[in-house]
Amino acid sequence: MSTGTPASAPVRRLRFQPGQRMRRPAEFQAAYRAGQKFGNELFSVTVRPNGQARARLGLSIAARTVGNAVARNRLRRLVRESFRLRQHELPVADILIGARGAARTAAAVELRAGLERLWKKIISECVRSSAISSAPTSSA
Repeated sequence: MSTGTPASAPVRRLRFQPGQRMRRPAEFQAAYRAGQKFGNELFSVTVRPNGQARARLGLSIAARTVGNAVARNRLRRLVRESFRLRQHELPVADILIGARGAARTAAAVELRAGLERLWKKIISECVRSSAISSAPTSSA
C-alpha cells in the first residue's frame, strides 16, 4: 500500500516550538528598529534576519486595536496556526505581526487570506533582498 509520498522526501515537522517564539522586549525592539516593514489592511509586519536556524514569530496584538481577551487570543491562535503551516517556506528571520483596526471586524477567512498575502510578500521580498546582498561584487 502506497502512502503517496516518495521515500526520499524529507519529513518536515509542522510544530510551533518554544524556540520559534519571540518573547524578550529587546528582541522586539531590535526588530522594530532594523527590520523591513510590510503590511496590508489587516496586519502590519516587521521582518529582520535573525542569524538562527529558523524563522521566529512575535505577536503584538493590542487590546485597544482588536478588543477583549477572547478576540485577541482568537487572532493570536489564527496567526500562529498560519505561521506554523508556512514556517518552512519563510526566510530565517524574526517576524513581528501586529493587528490593525480592520482585523477587529474581519472574518476568519479574510484574516487567513490577509496573512497568506503577507507570507508571500515576505518570501518574495526577503529572498530578493538577501540575493542582492549576498551577490558577489565584481572587481575588474
